[in-house]
Amino acid sequence: MRAMRHLFALLCTLASWHAGAVAVRIDVFAPTYGQQRVLLYRYDELFTGRTTLLAHAQLDASGRATLESDVSGTVKATVRIGEVSADLWLRGGTYTIDYPQPDAKAPRSINGTTRVDPVFKGLDPLDVNALLGDLNSRLDAFLAEDLATDREAGMQAADLLRKRKDRLTLDTVDRPNTLFISPRLSKSKLDTFEHKLRRFYAEVEDPWFWQNLEYGIAGLRLGPNVNERELFNAHLKGRPVLYDVPEYVRFVGSLFQEHLMRHTFREKEDSLLSAIAHADGRTVMKLMAANEFLKQPQLCELVMILELHGNHPGKVFDRKGILSILQTTSENSSYPEHRTIARNMVWDLTTMKRGGTLPSLVLRDTEGAQARVDTMLHDATCLIVTASWCTYCEQEMAAFDVLYKEYRPYMRVIGIALDRNMNDLDAYMKGHPQRDWPWLFGGDDPTITDLLRLHSVPAFYLLNGNELVHSPAPPPSNGMAAILHRMKTEVDERNRIKPQLPPKRPQR
Repeated sequence: MRAMRHLFALLCTLASWHAGAVAVRIDVFAPTYGQQRVLLYRYDELFTGRTTLLAHAQLDASGRATLESDVSGTVKATVRIGEVSADLWLRGGTYTIDYPQPDAKAPRSINGTTRVDPVFKGLDPLDVNALLGDLNSRLDAFLAEDLATDREAGMQAADLLRKRKDRLTLDTVDRPNTLFISPRLSKSKLDTFEHKLRRFYAEVEDPWFWQNLEYGIAGLRLGPNVNERELFNAHLKGRPVLYDVPEYVRFVGSLFQEHLMRHTFREKEDSLLSAIAHADGRTVMKLMAANEFLKQPQLCELVMILELHGNHPGKVFDRKGILSILQTTSENSSYPEHRTIARNMVWDLTTMKRGGTLPSLVLRDTEGAQARVDTMLHDATCLIVTASWCTYCEQEMAAFDVLYKEYRPYMRVIGIALDRNMNDLDAYMKGHPQRDWPWLFGGDDPTITDLLRLHSVPAFYLLNGNELVHSPAPPPSNGMAAILHRMKTEVDERNRIKPQLPPKRPQR
């Protein structure tokens, strides 16, 4: 009876999932984060990992808050408090989570890149988070056991399991890639393991979960000794592209990694280079589709944009051509998912990059009035993002104080403070009167860190007007002085009054 009740609840959830948007509520308990803001983001898609804000709330003194939003389908989301974030999967309904403190030894950030695992309270065993967490724990346990004879890989797997003890592992994106390509995973053992998994989850009637199981196992089969054609025929040929299944995303990324260089470039080098240089995405797709794995247009276009995005930092292909193809795909692709992915790729390659422009930022000045940063940028400007609560920041700010004394006639300085309230900024300014440049209050607004692609503070940006020249610039303690010295030398040379030579006498 209990199994029937869980199955009925699951079917109701799936029915509402297909019907459209459903409401989701997350009750958060974070006792060590009292009075801070808690934010709920959804991942736009799983290939680039860009997020969109869904909801936010203020934690009370005891660290409690409720987040509410609507979601459609199976959505990967993240709950962020300050610099810490926790991932989970949403399909609607109510969740209660405890929000732990990060490991004291873990790297810290300011935009959610420090990860913790949410502790679910009263989670239904058939909930997508429970199912996926259980599946990935079993995949990791199999790896650790099967690789035990391989000293290097086995120790790596064992270390991974130790770190994940009592954790709910929601996907395998943080699993070391080498665990997927060990030639020591025998086909017979994998077949037996897969059979046991399918028998264990036989009563689970969730297509999305079964897709993760299939591609999780398929990922384990990848390796230097595998027949890629057999894997392709078994798992991809003639089948739909699954954009919201994390194990599928990982499998496709691994199977087609460096496909552009290993196949198309090697076989059609001149044609490929020419097509990319002329931003001719159709020809690039045509060249790639010559490979039997990419006859399906949808899969071919997906692999094309993934490979172009991955190869953009290199020197083989024309970067402007790559960017133009991605831009065209974001506007004209027949597949809405590809438009979203390509748009996020363009954002990734252009936002806050050298030669680009500073995003529009509307903050508050020290009097509380709105201030647009772009109206304050004239000629050479150093934009500083810092916070009074950041203890490490003071080391770099002290180093900048020395540079500021020498170079203040040559550049404008603007400070953005990510303090939690205006009183903290006021106290900071009074405590550091030598930092007498204009200060703007950013608070804990995540829009600022997202637009600036800010991963840590302090951050320094050097601009000519609104154009980013160094983004970010080297820190004042290591490298910025050389840049400012060159700027000063160039300015002095332009402004130097050159002596006038006496007129030449006419020759007789």
